[in-house]
Amino acid sequence: MKLLTIDTATEVCGVALTENRRLLFDCRLNKKNIHNEKLISIIQKAVDDVEWKLSDLNGIVVSIGPGSFTGLRIGVSVSKGLSFSLGIPIVGVNTLDAFAQAGSFWPGRICAIIKARENELYTAAYQFENKLNRLSDYEIITMEDFGVGITEEILVIASPHSLGAIFQDKSLIVAPEELTVSNPYNIAVLGLDKFENKDFISPEDIEPFYLKDFQPKKKKNYVG
Repeated sequence: MKLLTIDTATEVCGVALTENRRLLFDCRLNKKNIHNEKLISIIQKAVDDVEWKLSDLNGIVVSIGPGSFTGLRIGVSVSKGLSFSLGIPIVGVNTLDAFAQAGSFWPGRICAIIKARENELYTAAYQFENKLNRLSDYEIITMEDFGVGITEEILVIASPHSLGAIFQDKSLIVAPEELTVSNPYNIAVLGLDKFENKDFISPEDIEPFYLKDFQPKKKKNYVG
């Protein structure tokens, strides 16, 4: 299965081409406000470099958020347009899930966090048991309340990586920086699972997942 993956949920403008689980092309530009300018040209370069045509694609995977409101709108809009024009299915992957996927080596609990507004964080908790399992709801909490109640070592994958410095005095293991840059291949892997399960979304219905209707929660215990 030949898939195009689009990731614009953070400052990274990312594109990947995969055939089944084999990565053929991966481009990540980690710079603010370039998604609208660069995304289409990166997609075209990707298919040219692997000697495909857009018509060769079997589907599209897009990171749907939470994350940057503007970036998500751009990525989802481009994905919709390609899905309509090529007549191919589309799946959405939650951005927090994709960050957690980078911690597949970790034997215990994982917490993915993405900077939201002001002192707020988008977050969810996970653990790998042959595959990624989400243990909590997707939530917005305050920085002050993150980590309250934690009693075991948890791997924190934080975007941006500088967030990790805030939590080093807690009982947390902060992931190295290379795991905290959004990786379109991780999104592709989760997207392929959805394709295999036929968990498609109509291009008319796919929308960014903003978590905008959620309110910050106090003193969340992530370990149950």
